[in-house]
Amino acid sequence: MSSKVATIPVETLPSEAKELNLSDLYVGYAACFLWSPKAIDLDNFAAISGDKNPLHMDSAYAQGCGFEDRVVHGFLIAAQVSGLIGMLLPGRRCLLMDEKLGFPHPVYIGDKVLISGSVKTIHMELELIELKITAAIGETTVMRGQVTCKLLS
Repeated sequence: MSSKVATIPVETLPSEAKELNLSDLYVGYAACFLWSPKAIDLDNFAAISGDKNPLHMDSAYAQGCGFEDRVVHGFLIAAQVSGLIGMLLPGRRCLLMDEKLGFPHPVYIGDKVLISGSVKTIHMELELIELKITAAIGETTVMRGQVTCKLLS
């Protein structure tokens, strides 16, 4: 397939999902957006998920554990992957089938996190794509992994 590389930098997720088809995609096709977690995001995620661990909710506790401040929930970071695949890559026709993510470094309130995905593999006959997923603050990777998405007709 083509060795083209396209990066689509955006400040925030769009209000309407892209409508990409399998024929629009190629290995290396990429999309990304910037996200900066706020205290209210952690508070709301804790209320929704039930994860009120003091590492996420109490600055003094988190600092006592050796962190700079409250640590953003890993699954709150992972929730941004839902925005990436549902709105940008592949967008409207996306159905998440599988994901595997790791969180090698913490994220804090106010960090500028670049959430990125790039097409790793395309399975035309199954209408599936595998995406390499990363989140980074500058040169530091804070989330990495892979997702598999089905493109609906």
